[in-house]
Amino acid sequence: MGKLAAVVGTMMIFAAAGEASAQCVKEGDELCQGGQTYRCEKAGSELAPIFQNRPCTVNVPSLAGTWVGSGHQSPAGDAGADWSIAMTIGDDAASIDYPSLGCGGSLSQTSRDDTSAQFHESITYGQDKCIDGGDITVRFYKGNLSWTWVGQADGQPYNAIAVLTRQ
Repeated sequence: MGKLAAVVGTMMIFAAAGEASAQCVKEGDELCQGGQTYRCEKAGSELAPIFQNRPCTVNVPSLAGTWVGSGHQSPAGDAGADWSIAMTIGDDAASIDYPSLGCGGSLSQTSRDDTSAQFHESITYGQDKCIDGGDITVRFYKGNLSWTWVGQADGQPYNAIAVLTRQ
C-alpha cells in the first residue's frame, strides 16, 4: 500500500503542477496556487512549476482608498460626455465627487467581495447638475478600478464608464 500511495501522491503533484505551468514566465519565479508554493525551473526544454511543499497566501488587493479618473457618459449630458471622478471607498462608507460637474454625494454599498463592489448613489450637493440615484459597479483590474454607472433622468437611460487609478 505504501508504494501505491507514493505513486498517487506523485501523480497529484504533477497534476497540480500541470495546472500552474501556464503561469511560469521565467526561471526562478515562485507561484502561489491552491495555497501551495511552486518554483519555475527548467525541466528539459520546458519551464515547469516544481512543488516546494511550502504553503503560501495570495495578497488580495484592497478596494479601500481614493480613486480618480475621467468618466465618459452616453448619451452626453448638458455638461458634455466627459467629466472628472474622485471616488473614496472605505471599509464602512464611500463617497463620490464629480469635480468638473460641481456635484457629488454619498454611496450606499449594496454588495462587495474582495475585488468588486456595487453602490447606490445619492447626490447630496449640486443636485441640479447631476443625475441622482444611479448605481455604480467597481471591479479591481490590473491595479486599477473598472467603473460603471447606470441611471436615468426623465425616463431617459444613461450609462457611464471609466478606469480609475488609486490616488
